[in-house]
Amino acid sequence: MSIAEELAARIAAPGGPDLPQRALDNAKVVILDTLGCALAGASQPVVETLLRTPGLVQPGPASLIGRGERLAPLDAALVNGVAAHALDFDDVNMAMGGHPSAPILPALFALVEAAPPQMRAPVSGRDFLCAFITGFETETRLARSVNFHHYEKGWHPTATLGVFAAAAACSRLLGLPPGQIAMALGLAASLACGIKANFGTMTKPFHIGNCTRNGLMCALLAGQGFTSSLVAFEHKQGFFNVFNGPGTYRPELATANWAAPLDIVEPGIGIKLYPCCDSTHAAIDGLFMLKNQNDFSVSDVEEIDVLVHPLRLPHVNRPQIRSALDAKFSIQYCLARALLDGHIVLDSFAESAYRDPRIPGLMARVHAAPHPDLSQASEGNYLTDLTLHLSGGRTLHQHMDRPHGRRADEPPPRELLLRKFDNCATKALTAENAEALRKIVSTLEDVPDMTEVCRLFRAR
Repeated sequence: MSIAEELAARIAAPGGPDLPQRALDNAKVVILDTLGCALAGASQPVVETLLRTPGLVQPGPASLIGRGERLAPLDAALVNGVAAHALDFDDVNMAMGGHPSAPILPALFALVEAAPPQMRAPVSGRDFLCAFITGFETETRLARSVNFHHYEKGWHPTATLGVFAAAAACSRLLGLPPGQIAMALGLAASLACGIKANFGTMTKPFHIGNCTRNGLMCALLAGQGFTSSLVAFEHKQGFFNVFNGPGTYRPELATANWAAPLDIVEPGIGIKLYPCCDSTHAAIDGLFMLKNQNDFSVSDVEEIDVLVHPLRLPHVNRPQIRSALDAKFSIQYCLARALLDGHIVLDSFAESAYRDPRIPGLMARVHAAPHPDLSQASEGNYLTDLTLHLSGGRTLHQHMDRPHGRRADEPPPRELLLRKFDNCATKALTAENAEALRKIVSTLEDVPDMTEVCRLFRAR
């Protein structure tokens, strides 16, 4: 069997009702988190630009998260995918080196309301969760085959791997047989795209909208008999060789130990507590730890040296910033802002914040460099060392293996997760509607009709 066929057999395999409770619970956490991020991102300039571009989107039955418009399913998947990642606040996965949920959810929600003839309607919450977890497993297993060479080469894994996740999840929800799922995956291999050179611009969230739209399209086309190569992964001019190169990937890892355990169970989910690039989070956490343990003021800080894993440093080493999106990818700005305010929140990236006249001087004190000792690196390549040089000759140091909340055995406190959702959701919904959405997601496996969730996430 080809790799596409092996993956397809696993994607189509029965077993939804046998999903462990931990998988269901973790899926509900990241679904709620992604909905919150999309609600907060729904009015961002990148979304508004898409919607006002002539001819880009067409009206239809599918809802937009946090907005009143309804679009054709593929267009809704595009716009909702962009909204989910517009603030760079959505969940992360260490194997991917990216964001696992935003490529999947918008495509599934578009399917729920489009209700193609071949799909069982209404869609139950349990079937929805099974499809979501299947997509999650697909992208994280493929990530093990190609990373971190794939990431270091310059591909944006959230998009290049997320397209397979969306195709797998939608194929599962549509009930496609393995042969058609293999075709959807082969087609997705030709639609995978996204380069890290566009980080810090509107194009980065567009990557996610594009991949979730493409993944949905792959499943719909395959369901109609559309064909692709069954060896699209392993062919000498296929995905692995073109995107990675000979000797830089391990195809067997795409299917090895599939779902044993599910990736969403172990290592589990990673929730971002700051609305900026994940590669800045270990340094921000380190700064807050030093601040909580020591007595010093902003004026005491003469220099900050931050050593970051060389895989992560290139896209966050931005000593000058030009926009809010740029600021989200600047470790210099994030540390300066955290030092000034004692927190990093959505408003930390408002124009008034990044144009704060105090910021350039503070950013100039932050010196970023590649970490010289990769023997200290652990899973995820978050290795960070932070050193503060204070007035009077004092020096404070903090070593970080990873940001807080990146493993199943160290989840973020539930109250922080709910606070994040409420803060994000109320950017588009009333507090009452946000609470209703939170409650229905908490019991998603018991929901008989997922269109009720769509009704709740639409702006009134």
